[in-house]
Amino acid sequence: MNESAHLQNLLSHYGRRLNTSLRLENGTCALFTAQKQEAAIIELPPASDVVVLHCQVMALRHDASASLLRSLLTLNFEMDAMRGCWLALEEENLRLCTQQKLSSLDNHSFIILLDGFIQQANDVQSFLREYVRTLLS
Repeated sequence: MNESAHLQNLLSHYGRRLNTSLRLENGTCALFTAQKQEAAIIELPPASDVVVLHCQVMALRHDASASLLRSLLTLNFEMDAMRGCWLALEEENLRLCTQQKLSSLDNHSFIILLDGFIQQANDVQSFLREYVRTLLS
């Protein structure tokens, strides 16, 4: 089974838990909260055997200071807090990212990975709101 078919099988199994159909389209599947916020974007880059999970954890102002951006990216070194994830800048968005070798995932481990990532994203969003408030005060 190729990587795309394997990931589609994992997504189908995960979707059954949510009573919904999840499909990989052009290597991407997006999950959203009831409030229409990103919960997780699941991507299989072309010719890759790694699944990438990411989501927006903070919208940044277009005039965000270099010192704020440096402070945010320094959080990548907080290994205990980041738990295998990292922060990345994409245009005016701060995104939480992680990756996992697709061949290491079965239905059970994919559920643990995806649920854990979604929880981590929620935790990071809460932490960042307070962290930025402290930096700016």
